Amino acid sequence: MPRRRDQAARRQELLAAAVAVINERGPAGVRMKDVARQADLATGSVYYYYDDVDELLHQVHLLASERYLADRRTATAALDDPRARLAVMVDLGLPRPADEPLSLALYQVAVAKARDPRHAAFMTELCGSQRELYEEILTEGEQAGVFDLTASARTIAESLIALEDGFGLGICCGKDGFTYELCRDQLLAAAAGWTRCADLADLADRAGLA
Repeated sequence: MPRRRDQAARRQELLAAAVAVINERGPAGVRMKDVARQADLATGSVYYYYDDVDELLHQVHLLASERYLADRRTATAALDDPRARLAVMVDLGLPRPADEPLSLALYQVAVAKARDPRHAAFMTELCGSQRELYEEILTEGEQAGVFDLTASARTIAESLIALEDGFGLGICCGKDGFTYELCRDQLLAAAAGWTRCADLADLADRAGLA
């Protein structure tokens, strides 16, 4: 058991090093020896855990899936009120300062690997799963009478994801005025408008998400 924990920790170290190298050199400039140097390990140690650079880039994608899908599923599943669930979805859909390195790396890998069938399929699945989770919450809220949707649940879900991507890119690229707090407020306002639920921001604040 200790060995498995050690291996899991080493994999996390290598992925953190890969994220740092991606953000320094871009995905096309990533080399296994650079990841090893960033992690202060021998290059052979990187190959022990990952076959090649493409596998490392894929694993960075999987890290992003944990952050922007699995974590959101877990957080929203713990709540009963669809309004609180939607507020949590919005809050966790944007990169906080600690998330920025991973999120910036994800944006770069997504563009660099856009024509790679494996990576394209992963991004399609990730976005589709996020949309389904939004749709589930929106439909639940409409059925409960707390949302009055201005469009279909699918359309609103896709619109929220599109805003997340735009705001998230602005945050990670340091675009002037694109702070997490401001983008969160604007995304909550959009969700409130499309659901005709004016108290979304208040629910988020009471849940300690601000």
